[in-house]
Amino acid sequence: MLNFDMIGRLGGNRVFVGGVGTSPGFEDLLEGFNDEVGLDLDFSESGSGSSDHTSFNLKDIPVLFFFSGLHGDYHKPSDTAEKINAQGARNVLRLAYRMIGHVAGDVPRPEYTEVFQARPLAGSGGGYGPYFGSIPDFRDDLDGVMFADVTSGSPAAKAGLGPGDILTRFGEYVVGNLYDFTFALRAHQPGDVVTVVFRRDGEEMTREVTLEARQ
Repeated sequence: MLNFDMIGRLGGNRVFVGGVGTSPGFEDLLEGFNDEVGLDLDFSESGSGSSDHTSFNLKDIPVLFFFSGLHGDYHKPSDTAEKINAQGARNVLRLAYRMIGHVAGDVPRPEYTEVFQARPLAGSGGGYGPYFGSIPDFRDDLDGVMFADVTSGSPAAKAGLGPGDILTRFGEYVVGNLYDFTFALRAHQPGDVVTVVFRRDGEEMTREVTLEARQ
């Protein structure tokens, strides 16, 4: 199952592809096909996530999840047509077309491989708990959580955090990845004042953030 949710707002030529660990050879195939396309690929082995491919993964069906990243217009009326990166989406589909052709062609059915994931993937704290207002990047090769964007007027924005910042500590919790961030955020309540540490252009910075209730 190949899932394209979502590929319309490609930034910096980079696309996240999840699920490469759900079948042997997926990552190598994509790398090879990408030689003709030239995208910057970020991979994750896991076949789980907050999208439609997860239900297929749970049925032991190999999956690939193509995703161009979250942004400040996500799930808002401001996500209007002129903001679509049509050429970027076309390039993602050029890569996917080659992968689909291989999987659908005269080759053995892709073998499923289970990728253990102890906790479900979450974004900026999921649908409950206090509100912070960051929109995470899905890179998993950083020691911390990079922000793809920060929602205007949110606690994070009021504290001066912005796109490209890499969160490394949230209160007493060290943040190495999205799971750490989700756990740390949900350990707090609206109204808590939290000291956050982040990197910006290689420099470590500190801010105080007052968490708010979700609307």
